[in-house]
Amino acid sequence: MSQSPMKPWQPGVYPTYTAFRLTVNICQDEFGNVWSDHEFSTPEDQVVASALAHGGVPQVAHALLTEAVRREVFTSALILMSRDSQFLGQWQAADSTGRNVREEELVRAALCVVTQTAEKMMPSAVAGVLTMLGQQGGASRHPPE
Repeated sequence: MSQSPMKPWQPGVYPTYTAFRLTVNICQDEFGNVWSDHEFSTPEDQVVASALAHGGVPQVAHALLTEAVRREVFTSALILMSRDSQFLGQWQAADSTGRNVREEELVRAALCVVTQTAEKMMPSAVAGVLTMLGQQGGASRHPPE
């Protein structure tokens, strides 16, 4: 795995990296449902992203998915640690084989949640994206043959 450029990342285009910022808006309704959207933090961030291949869409998707997975691993780790107060200590004290056992336990827990959540979210996400694209004129103007 390669190393990220040194932080702090400054928005803009540089010889060794390109960086831009998004704001993620999160809303929980009175029923406990969580809603979100995102937008570029500044017009300059949008300009930087727009200059990337495919307008920065793959980079945004990858970054948001990476952060979602990290957050789910963190949440799953907290749950495991609440069930087993020795979980982290045992991982820290273990050799590489023992660490792998504890890490695999965390992988299974987080992957189960991510997989189940993605399966539930995918149908409405697909419909929502296709609707958005259709409204933006991204749909084909040719009728099916």
